[in-house]
Amino acid sequence: MKQSRYYFVIAILLLVLIATGCKDDIGTTSAGSAVDLAKMPTMVSYNVQTILSDSGETRYRITTKTWLAYENQVAPHWEFPHGLIAEELDRASGFKVKMSMKCDSAHYDRNQRLLNLVGNVTIHDNTGGEITCDSAYYDEEKALWSLNSQVIITNAGGNKIETNQMYWDRKANKYYSDSFIRVQAQEKVLEGYGYESDDRMSKYTVRKVQAMVPVSDTRFPSF
Repeated sequence: MKQSRYYFVIAILLLVLIATGCKDDIGTTSAGSAVDLAKMPTMVSYNVQTILSDSGETRYRITTKTWLAYENQVAPHWEFPHGLIAEELDRASGFKVKMSMKCDSAHYDRNQRLLNLVGNVTIHDNTGGEITCDSAYYDEEKALWSLNSQVIITNAGGNKIETNQMYWDRKANKYYSDSFIRVQAQEKVLEGYGYESDDRMSKYTVRKVQAMVPVSDTRFPSF
């Protein structure tokens, strides 16, 4: 009888120890640190190609290797750490591509509707133009691009702009900048500060011209 009572007490102690150990492991990592669920992505998707809608209207087709969604944070956002290809679709023309963009990585702020593209940014629009730069921000509400660092804009006719800062207002259909700029057009090169043109670069103004030379003049190399 004493031996049976002894084994019963040992069994109770083991159950208490097991229960206590399980309780300590809840909400911790293997290293014993707490997991902050608010910082964890609510969705992780790989090799994605999908259509995004805005207010019930098809707007974008995106292709990406990795899509991380953080919907539970104070500032909900999406991350595309391994590159992004996004195409803006035009419903009026039967969903033809109105503009396309690609980059090495991207961040999209859901509340502010701000898109940040980083690394080898390339943008094509339906006018036949091309934009390349190191980074770019797009404000959806204002339809305004901010193009930054090593910016090169080439229109369908081959005219080219080089600068380190350019704004592209899609509502007003124009480019503008206060930075130093180099314009190659109509067999001549203009250099100066301050620029404005339509988005086809058919009419443009350089406000403070510093130099005007033939394209063949090698004293004025590209950026």
